[in-house]
Amino acid sequence: MWLDAARGSCRLLIPCCRRTHSFRYRVEPFVKELSGTASKNAIQPKNERTVPLSERRIFYGWPMSAVAWLLYGLGVMPFYTWGFLLPEMLEELGLSRAQGGLAFGVGLLAGGLASPLVGVALTRFGARRTMTAGYLASAIGYYLTSQAQGLWSLVLVYGVFAMMVNSFAVVLPTQTLASTWFVKYRARVLAGLLTAGGVMAPLIYRLNAWLVVNATWRIGWVVVAVLCVVLGMVAYAVIRDAPESVGQLPDGAKDQAEIESSRPKGQAKDVDLWTAREAIRTPQFLLMLICGLGYAVPWYVLNNHSRLHLQDTGLEVEVIAAILGSMALVSTLGRLSGALGDFISPPRLLGLALLLEGLGLALFTYASTSTQAYVAVIFVGLGFGMAYITQAATFALFFGRQAFATTTGIRFMVGALFTSSVPALVGWWFDTRGSYTLAFLAVAAVSVAGAVIALTIRAPQRHLA
Repeated sequence: MWLDAARGSCRLLIPCCRRTHSFRYRVEPFVKELSGTASKNAIQPKNERTVPLSERRIFYGWPMSAVAWLLYGLGVMPFYTWGFLLPEMLEELGLSRAQGGLAFGVGLLAGGLASPLVGVALTRFGARRTMTAGYLASAIGYYLTSQAQGLWSLVLVYGVFAMMVNSFAVVLPTQTLASTWFVKYRARVLAGLLTAGGVMAPLIYRLNAWLVVNATWRIGWVVVAVLCVVLGMVAYAVIRDAPESVGQLPDGAKDQAEIESSRPKGQAKDVDLWTAREAIRTPQFLLMLICGLGYAVPWYVLNNHSRLHLQDTGLEVEVIAAILGSMALVSTLGRLSGALGDFISPPRLLGLALLLEGLGLALFTYASTSTQAYVAVIFVGLGFGMAYITQAATFALFFGRQAFATTTGIRFMVGALFTSSVPALVGWWFDTRGSYTLAFLAVAAVSVAGAVIALTIRAPQRHLA
């Protein structure tokens, strides 16, 4: 049955890809017009031609970033959908909370292990083709998720396949676009792009609540699959790999000297010379991995268990949707505050963010009313949003543009080795003890440990052999 479903999905996707291919040629002249580039050779990353400032009408990074914002905002729907549809999935499939956490944890592990491959794909094939392939493959995975009949089918189609290929479409490609196209405005653009998830989340939660009341969780995953097909088509039509691929320079600078003069305070002049091999050998890389656990683990745990925890307190589905939507929306403010990384040391902002997130999770642990839950998720949202931006900004500050995609992919992979087991362990703790309290507080302690590291870490120095 799964094989027939996969074949049917492929037959649906092939016409979409053909339409996307023809759509490219209708959109390509628009791209050239924006970038001020008329030559076909100018869209190739190698042998690029710098177009004089007077010939350029607009820096293509800006309108492309607007489309990337929309792609990211809608691309995170599977993440928010999982936790919200989970109670109905557990009931119909006869699974425990630990088993639900297992499927989600396997997905985190698969996505994390694939991250180095995502970095390689971005370096070799560029963001455009990588994102397109990721979205179209994700559509197949999420459709098959809607057909799952038990734990292991859910683990395989959602955890192993869908989450793995989704990593080629959303987070790392979006961060790479910001780091590749911008230097002076990098933290602000990165913050702006990643606000999309917080802005769209309340709408996603409301849609999921409507599906719970009026449809089924299976229909919900079909909706996600169709959305991924559309996003893949848009990515292929609009996304470009680097400013050099359209004959421009980062930030729309007129020459390399302008780029060098706009580098953030405290960033070494040779920062873009870092290789991934050099970066991962530094103590700072290891310490930043711990900081990454400090912001990722609480967010993943809440994504899997927050509705279950609030439902245990007696809150209704619509109220829970509003609370969780508020958490994601408030994270937008945190992500915007992460733009301060262009003016204030990103590692110090990261330390503050992790403290806020840990405090919020501790408050959420003891929340028994909707008011208490709202207060808790405000702290969690602000902390996570700021950490989400400043973690990436710190890596760009420490290791530059060239090593960003690969080092970030390695960071995601190593982080996944630890974070993937936590949702299942937290679910197991509840199944055996009947309470989330100690498990949630242990996760909050991880955030505090990461905060201490971030507040004291210093930038690495590159040493030539």
